[in-house]
Amino acid sequence: MKIIKELLLKISAILNRNRKSKILFYHDVYSHTQYTDMGTNVNMFEKHIETIINCGFNIVPKITEKYNQVQLCFDDGFKGIYDTKDIFVKYNIKPTVFLAVDLIGKEGYLNKDEILELQDKGFIFQSHAWSHKNLTEFKETDLEREISGSKKYLTDLLGRDVDEICFPIGFFSKEVYVACINAGYNILYSSIPGNYFDFIIFDKVKTRNLIQFYSPEIVKSVLFGALKPFKLRYIKNHFVK
Repeated sequence: MKIIKELLLKISAILNRNRKSKILFYHDVYSHTQYTDMGTNVNMFEKHIETIINCGFNIVPKITEKYNQVQLCFDDGFKGIYDTKDIFVKYNIKPTVFLAVDLIGKEGYLNKDEILELQDKGFIFQSHAWSHKNLTEFKETDLEREISGSKKYLTDLLGRDVDEICFPIGFFSKEVYVACINAGYNILYSSIPGNYFDFIIFDKVKTRNLIQFYSPEIVKSVLFGALKPFKLRYIKNHFVK
């Protein structure tokens, strides 16, 4: 099945070939200690980075151009990105890390001091809501704590305005979208694959391409549009009407 999937992605990259800017995302990078089974070994991560660079894409903190830029994101705030921070410094990578307030300081996750140290190195921290649960299942008052409460907490912790949020587990709805906009978030990140400037149901909702388990060859395919055919399926699964 793995061989068939890789073959299909390579074919898809040929059929949908483009150099449009994209967000690529992971959950963690680890060296000796692996804090989650969603982690990517640091040696493989470095191969991913070299693949992105060799394909002519620029790794940037924020995407500003329609073509040839890649933004890297990490969900949940696992501790491995602190252990492997030197690899980010080596390649001058300033990733966006989405923090769920309830997870900060728990075993296997970044604590406050580590977050602030990484921020000093250029890491960009944004909200992953408060409890890292499906936002579409909360009632209005609890949803406000998840969205507005996490924004205020992280803004106070980081000493700068937190104005972006990533939907936990990828699920969102019209009600969640409106609540995020009303809370003052300017960019909302989904787990739907695609190009950065693709329109996904609402303005300000951005696509992201999960690559944490892929080989460098498949990362190359994703860079050139291999996940495009899966976009509608992800929208159907993640957007709750």
